[in-house]
Amino acid sequence: MAIRNRPSQSRPLPGGVTDPLLWRLAEDVAAAHQPDGRDGCRNLLCAGEAYPCPPLRHAQRARELAGTDVRRDRPAGGEQRRGTPLPRAHRRPAA
Repeated sequence: MAIRNRPSQSRPLPGGVTDPLLWRLAEDVAAAHQPDGRDGCRNLLCAGEAYPCPPLRHAQRARELAGTDVRRDRPAGGEQRRGTPLPRAHRRPAA
């Protein structure tokens, strides 16, 4: 039996997530790239990088693309996030 030590495995999937695999990967990357207390990233792969490092910024973007708002996660089954309607110029013409 494999031991799972990924942070995403212990968190419930937030409501509104449409790509669970992308969300879980982004959570794990974000957990690995936290501040070191000296305005840098504590991850050894980011030696010398200022915080927030590029991998953390990419992980935050991936969480957004997975369908959840990184500023306000909701538990599964909660209120669904609604997208902003496109302006008329960007809508497809009615068939």
